[in-house]
Amino acid sequence: QVANILLNGVKYESELNGSGETSEQPLSMKLLCSTVCQMPKALRNLCINHFLGWLSFEGMLLFYTDFMGEVVFQGNPKAPHNSDEYQKYNAGVTMGCWGMCIYAFSAAFYSAALEKLEERFSTRTLYFVAYLAFGLGTGLATLSRNIYVVLSLCATYGILFATLCTLPYSLLCDYYQSREVSPGPGRGEGLLRRPLTLCPPQFVGSQVEGTRRGMGVDISLLSCQYFLAQILVALAMGPLTAAVGSASGAMYFASLVSFLGCLFSSLCVTYESPATEELPPTEEQRPLLPRA
Repeated sequence: QVANILLNGVKYESELNGSGETSEQPLSMKLLCSTVCQMPKALRNLCINHFLGWLSFEGMLLFYTDFMGEVVFQGNPKAPHNSDEYQKYNAGVTMGCWGMCIYAFSAAFYSAALEKLEERFSTRTLYFVAYLAFGLGTGLATLSRNIYVVLSLCATYGILFATLCTLPYSLLCDYYQSREVSPGPGRGEGLLRRPLTLCPPQFVGSQVEGTRRGMGVDISLLSCQYFLAQILVALAMGPLTAAVGSASGAMYFASLVSFLGCLFSSLCVTYESPATEELPPTEEQRPLLPRA
């Protein structure tokens, strides 16, 4: 599935450039592996941060209803079906579904407000707040047994989900140069007599020995972090919850990874166009704090 996404990214890049330059190369695993290995540092850090975000979110999402039934409502899914413990577990799972509804509404609301927030706050700030809110939300949920507090913390889950679906791709677009107008071949002298053509977008600082990255491939690489996180969660969460004894281990894991992503997004992710020899490095124009 991951390979298919990358291959589709290569095909999309060929159509985006409007030329057969990319399609002349065979679509093989060797080409895909070389594309991954030659990732620029800015893109690699963005993919790692995106992976940490999905890893923490998927760990919470897959075990949240079990957490509500076992930890908050003190139920037991292995108890006899006519016992009070099993009924408590069912009630907790039902309440967990309502918590997922709160998360979905908060994600929709935050997605609608995110464009306005980007006008006031920097991308670094929005990234930091999303990871911090999710880490606090999952961490405090494991410490509280009040059903209203646990449900209200579900609103923080939607903040991270909306952020993961928007800001990484917005940053990736910022990494690419805008289409530049260049003179095409034509007869006669003078710029006005030559037809103007649009150059395809190019990743800033990614030219290595005349090569050029493709925007479609980089979008695919970024999207693959979602599936890689799912694979790791499927492999690790079962033994982790078994070692802890309840689904609270998944919530602790989600909180810890979210705080790790919070630090990584602040220290390692590039929020301005990567520097090149032609373009000197520039600092992000918007500060960490809101504008006065």
